Parts: sequence; structure tokens; C-alpha cells
Amino acid sequence: MGRRQGTLPSRSAINSLAQAFSALSQCNQSIVSSTSCLRGGARRALAASAVQEEESAAPAASRWGDKVMHRTIRLRNALQDELSSLSGLCLRSKAHWGYDAAFLAACRTELTIHPHELQTTSLQVAERDTAVVGLVQVRVAGADADLLKLFVEPALLGAGIGRLLFEWAAARAHDLGATRMTIEADPGAVPFYVRMGAHHAGSVPSQSIPGRMLPRMRMELDRRRSSGVAASQ
Repeated sequence: MGRRQGTLPSRSAINSLAQAFSALSQCNQSIVSSTSCLRGGARRALAASAVQEEESAAPAASRWGDKVMHRTIRLRNALQDELSSLSGLCLRSKAHWGYDAAFLAACRTELTIHPHELQTTSLQVAERDTAVVGLVQVRVAGADADLLKLFVEPALLGAGIGRLLFEWAAARAHDLGATRMTIEADPGAVPFYVRMGAHHAGSVPSQSIPGRMLPRMRMELDRRRSSGVAASQ
């Protein structure tokens, strides 16, 4: 018997085979592209993680407004040779509420701290490193205390320094025998004092602007307040 001749594949079979090879090639390209994307995404994720770790390792004191900033704030007694700069801080903080130059000039006398006040009132400053960032002043007469001043550098408002100073003043007043503390508040600061526990108690004439009335706030000082919050006395 003679050798059996093989049959040639049909044109349709050849076309089907070509389409299969084309599909396989496209699949391979897709896999390569996906792998590249995954590698790129992984690189970006690692880079982002490194940045986050670097930021987390930065000193807490360099991140103004962060809650951990309180670890770097120190309270101490005011010094006589810094009273002029403390008075300037009061004016800068007062200006935060949008008052014009004429208004601030009228308030300058009231916001100026004099040397004799170091003996007649309790004056404490908040310090970060070597920079003074806030101050509080309280006067006690018998059972009554008056919060005379509480000012914080405008850039640091909302960072918790005001609360720290207020708590010191309340504790200091309580230790000196006061049972209540009165505050003649700037209208813009009323919400802060409400959060601290003070309540509205009428109004009082401004000592700087004739005809202007200020909110009067009052807070009862209970036994829970102690000098433990005071850094130095």
C-alpha cells in the first residue's frame, strides 16, 4: 500500500489559529502592564509610608496646634524686665478680634502691666522653649477673684494654651481663698469662658471705651481645683 497523504488545514482553521495567537499576545501584554502598575503602586505606597514615618518622628514641639504640644509648655512667674513685652502680647492678642488701631490705642493703658502688679496680683506666663506664648493675671480679695487678663499669641489660639492658663488662674484663686471668679470678657472670648465653666452674670462698662458694655462672666470655684496645675508660684 502507498503512503497516506496528510490533508492541509483549511483557511478557516488557519484564521482561528491566528486569532488565538493574537488573543494570547494581548493577554501577555495585559499581564505585564498589570504587574508594572502593581510594582509602581507598591513603590508609591512605600514612599508615602516613609514620609509619614519621617513626619511622625519629628519633634512634637515643631507642630504648632498639635495636642501633644502641651508637653512643651511651661508655666512660670512673670519677670519685671519682661512686662513691656507682655503688654505687647496683650495688644497683639486683643487685635485678633478685628479691632482697628484707634480702638487698640484706647485699650493700651488698660492692657499695660505695671511692676507693682507683681506684688498685688498673681501673674503667670506660658513659655515654649524661651518664647512667651501666653499670660494670665488674677487678683483675689477675700472670697472674690477677678480674672484681669488672659491672652495667648494669636497664631496659637485654639492650641490649648488658654485652657492651661485659665485652669492655673482658677486653682490659684481657690488656693488664696476665693470661692468665685469674675471675668469682664471680650465679646469674642465669651464662648471660651463658657466652655471653661463660666456663666453669664450681666454686663459691665468698659474701662477703655466710654459707652461700651462688656459681658460679665462668673464661675464658682470648687474644691476640685487645686494648685497642682500651677507650674510655679
